[in-house]
Amino acid sequence: MTQMSRILLPVDFSERCLGMMHYARAFAEKYDAELILLHIVNPVFVAPEVGMAPAAVIATPQWLINEKSKLIDEFASSELFGLRVRRLVYEGIPEAQIAEMAKSEDVQLVIMPTHGYGVLRRFLIGSVTAKVLDDVACPVLTGVHMEKHAYDSKEEFPTIACAVDLKSGSAETLLAAARLAHDFGSKLGVVHISPPTGQEKQANPADLQPQLEELVTQQLAANNLAFEPGRLACCVQSGEIAPSICGFAERVGAKILAVGRGRSHAAEGGKGGRLVMHTYSIIRQSPCPVLSV
Repeated sequence: MTQMSRILLPVDFSERCLGMMHYARAFAEKYDAELILLHIVNPVFVAPEVGMAPAAVIATPQWLINEKSKLIDEFASSELFGLRVRRLVYEGIPEAQIAEMAKSEDVQLVIMPTHGYGVLRRFLIGSVTAKVLDDVACPVLTGVHMEKHAYDSKEEFPTIACAVDLKSGSAETLLAAARLAHDFGSKLGVVHISPPTGQEKQANPADLQPQLEELVTQQLAANNLAFEPGRLACCVQSGEIAPSICGFAERVGAKILAVGRGRSHAAEGGKGGRLVMHTYSIIRQSPCPVLSV
């Protein structure tokens, strides 16, 4: 079973945030994990009237801290009833506080919605979410349109999808998805997308299929994971990376899509593969929340 003792949920009291609580509850119940709900009050900076002095920070009034503390004590109380929940209000820069909390508390998962708005929604995942994806070492589960998310299955996650680019970080991403699917009794769909002719040297999907199947077989065997017949599928497709991956997730009815952020590859001095460069686009277009490993 996946080791998961603490889950961090940055809270802004939005409907999108509330929409992620189903996922938080599912993970907390499965792994007996503590949920840390964290609301961050942004500092207020005031520009000086004259001169070149730096902007000053106004002390946050205590009444505002008290008001936010009351709100977080009540937030998602029914959705998280019966679970171990710690509720905190901090002051500071949200992305910095989230990253520090994740590190200091040895958090194994961060769950948060995206926050692109208006006509720019298709281009944005929100500056805080983007910074968290860059700065936090643990996996991050995030999704768009969570205020409209509905659950029509008795199973938590009937299917989990995973996209790999067959580079150095693929094994880590695949293992995270496989462990989740195994723990939740989900089907697992693994996809590799070969780009269309003209973008870069294209490999024949038929030639890549054995490579993908070998990667999956090796990782499952090495980690003592097994799936019953019909519960595991591997697929190589040609197409634009982000739309093809998201289309695959939608076709298989995935409730979670796992992709890599290339963190292990970056630590080795690399820049990640093609899939890493498309992570933000995948998150924006995905029909379900995306687990960025």
